[in-house]
Amino acid sequence: MEYAEDLTMFGLFLKTHGIDGQLVMRVDTLPVADPEQNEPVFVEIDGIPVPFFIKQFRFLSDDTAIVQLDEVDTSQQASEFINCRVFLHKDKVGVEDEIIDYKELEGFRVNDEQHDGTGILLQVLEHTENIIMVVEWNGEEVLIPFHEDIVRNIDYRNRVIDVSVPDGLFDIYL
Repeated sequence: MEYAEDLTMFGLFLKTHGIDGQLVMRVDTLPVADPEQNEPVFVEIDGIPVPFFIKQFRFLSDDTAIVQLDEVDTSQQASEFINCRVFLHKDKVGVEDEIIDYKELEGFRVNDEQHDGTGILLQVLEHTENIIMVVEWNGEEVLIPFHEDIVRNIDYRNRVIDVSVPDGLFDIYL
């Protein structure tokens, strides 16, 4: 699901924390200011970014935080947000591009808009200037560039990467 160009991924809710509705969030993009300041975050629910205000926010480590959303007061309510992506307005983050932990994408299903079937992301090669996905497709390893013109969407909840592979790329491997 692509969102308005003014939103960027902030993080992903991983699990509940305690009994008061707090969540552990993996932080992918650092905000420029305290996220508790009267600006909503957008939680992806059923493919739609829904605005929420943050009641509490504190870092546990460089890339993990404890978050409590306004009006989420029990662990049962919080559990509904596990594996939901969280977005911020781009002007509220310190960098423009999303920070992706490519290792977390390994094992995701890869769907191509133009070709039949699906593949499984085996590995992401970050050793060169160009980031490359190693995908098992119909029993063969296929190398697909991890580029904004090719990777159309990453669905963290369902562990799916939608791609649009250029014509002829599969012909090299299959």
